[in-house]
Amino acid sequence: MSEKWIDVSVHNGAIDWEKVAGSGIKGAIVRAGYGKSLSQMDARFRENITGAARAGLKTAVYWFSYADSEGNALKEWTICRQVIEPYRHMISFVAYDYEYDSVDYYKKVHGDSPSKTLINSMANTFLSAAKADGFNAVLYMNNDYRRNVYTAETVASWYMWLADYAGEPDTDCALQQTTSSGKVPGISGNVDLNTVFHDFSTVDTAVQIDTTMDVSRSHGGYYTIKTICPQQVFVTAGTGGVVTVVPFPKQGNEQLFALVAIGTSGMETGIYTAAPGEKPLKRFVYHIT
Repeated sequence: MSEKWIDVSVHNGAIDWEKVAGSGIKGAIVRAGYGKSLSQMDARFRENITGAARAGLKTAVYWFSYADSEGNALKEWTICRQVIEPYRHMISFVAYDYEYDSVDYYKKVHGDSPSKTLINSMANTFLSAAKADGFNAVLYMNNDYRRNVYTAETVASWYMWLADYAGEPDTDCALQQTTSSGKVPGISGNVDLNTVFHDFSTVDTAVQIDTTMDVSRSHGGYYTIKTICPQQVFVTAGTGGVVTVVPFPKQGNEQLFALVAIGTSGMETGIYTAAPGEKPLKRFVYHIT
């Protein structure tokens, strides 16, 4: 697979998404925001993600980090999730973007550079939370960060979005940012261009499940699903405060999970399954009536 995508933010101004789609671009990675405050949502996020989707493009999001601790990295994810949750069904992946400007901010606040250990732990904290909430998790980096900042373990843990402007990528990656000075119809000025190699729409799973239709229960009610897998299965709700997952003891390859409705009427969440080493796969939507 090889598709041409762009990544955009408020700095790209108003975009004619129909012209973008007509130019052969297949997808857009939209900045959802930055920092740990809801006021830092990208001013054109809603406009960009809905416009791209209406034009038939695939969409993903990234969050620019100014975190200076694991706790603040988690706060950034909490705000990011709040911003993107209404668009969950159209988001191929969530990327964490920590760059030199992030380091400069840390220096301004703390008077010194962040340690490599801290940078790694913040990236892993943000992306682990995104993954636990059911999103494909992507780490943005250039070759300097790949070689000198992020550990081999961190790099191996996430899909890689590599900024590498010198021809073919220096290493295998899920997507490559190829230039910051691209020209695309429908966008005034320069725009970042990317080549996406990984098909984020395809999720392999070893988990069989007996439920394929959406489920509705009133507050206090429950629904039981059966999974079949040789390994331990993880069942999660994409949105907190809607459903509590209660596992029953595993018997052979089979395991039951009770999904208890704890939310209020009108709330809903995706239900996800995963075997060890898998990324969570959305199986159905649980509605509270």
